[in-house]
Amino acid sequence: MKTPKTRSIMQSANRKKIPFKYCSADVDRHGNVRIYLRRPGKSKYRMQSALLDENGNVTEAFTSEYHRVMAGSVDKPTDTRPEELKPGTISWLFAQYQRSKTFQTQDSATQRDKHSVLGRYCAAVGHLPFQKLRKSDVEASQMKRRETPAAADKLVKYLKALFNWALSDNDLMARFPVARNPAEGISKINRSDGFHTWSVGEISAFREHYPLGTTARLAFELLYNLGIRRSDLVQLGPGNLDGDTIKLVPQKGSKNELLVLPITRALMEALRHAPEGQETFLTTEYGKPFSSNGFGNKMRDWCDTAGLKQCSSHGLRKSAATVLAEAGATEYQLMAVFGWSDSKTARIYTKKAEQKRLAKSAFEHLETSKEREIVPLSPHRNSSGTKRGKNAGKSTPKKRSGGPGGTRTPNQSVMSGRL
Repeated sequence: MKTPKTRSIMQSANRKKIPFKYCSADVDRHGNVRIYLRRPGKSKYRMQSALLDENGNVTEAFTSEYHRVMAGSVDKPTDTRPEELKPGTISWLFAQYQRSKTFQTQDSATQRDKHSVLGRYCAAVGHLPFQKLRKSDVEASQMKRRETPAAADKLVKYLKALFNWALSDNDLMARFPVARNPAEGISKINRSDGFHTWSVGEISAFREHYPLGTTARLAFELLYNLGIRRSDLVQLGPGNLDGDTIKLVPQKGSKNELLVLPITRALMEALRHAPEGQETFLTTEYGKPFSSNGFGNKMRDWCDTAGLKQCSSHGLRKSAATVLAEAGATEYQLMAVFGWSDSKTARIYTKKAEQKRLAKSAFEHLETSKEREIVPLSPHRNSSGTKRGKNAGKSTPKKRSGGPGGTRTPNQSVMSGRL
């Protein structure tokens, strides 16, 4: 539950006023809030850190960045024009990368994230020549950020992408040759599985809490049955319907390729209860389409209200992938559904599903083996209770073949007992 102080902060942010001197918020047409620091006599600075956390409290990162900038330290080296940077430096290389087709064809969210992560990195070491960067240097930068392991691994990931692009540019390598990618072969330090994958019980709990006809239930069924990201979800509307399918072009992962996804029975039922006359399926309480971040916050509220504090919209996407993999979907089938451009991510889910199937099969073999152990290999002797004397065996011919009417071979006796 939010405190009165937190509510006042959120209300002031909505009024485009921030409780920090010289800070103000601008909201774009998509509902994204951008916070700027306008110091007297200084250029406008856009704050990179989030103002509020999931509980509506001011983040330490925002406070730290605010005081750092107010003290005169502005970490924005990539805002310098490329021609003003010293050729061959890390900052110069990153500026060239941002102007490349490789970078420009990535979705805007990825571009902003790389600008933020690599921009901060360049603020510290951007003046150094990128040719001198070694694997040990990248590992040192990773370990320096080990208290936030996900962020540390992301830096390595983005540096790897930066140098992969550089190595593919023949003209660049002719001027500044590099033998190998310094971020190649560095293992992750973040051992977390990431977002929590919804369990069957959690899925049932959400559906029970939010009946058909509610916005929360419609959002849930769209996410779970289509397996899409929230950035694609908020743009879906009646215009995406095509018979018994939904067509969309994801913003990430599929290189702008069209996805055609079937409408399941559960999703069809939810769509029948959806409001009519709207541009998008999901709208805010003011009748406006959600922004991606705005929907993420709303989904957080829905999950918390339902008592599912560990659940999230992205975790539901993971749950959808898990269910399909356990149902026998192949890597290529998962790629087709979720818009993944390679099989690396799909293999995570198929590998886990295959492990479960193999483990189950192994224990089934164990149970079958135990059942066989308690079944006699041949009929019990003396089953009639009659005592047999010395001459009991005389009635059995001693020399016969294993053919019809003759004595059975040992193998035949064993098979008889099993059958």
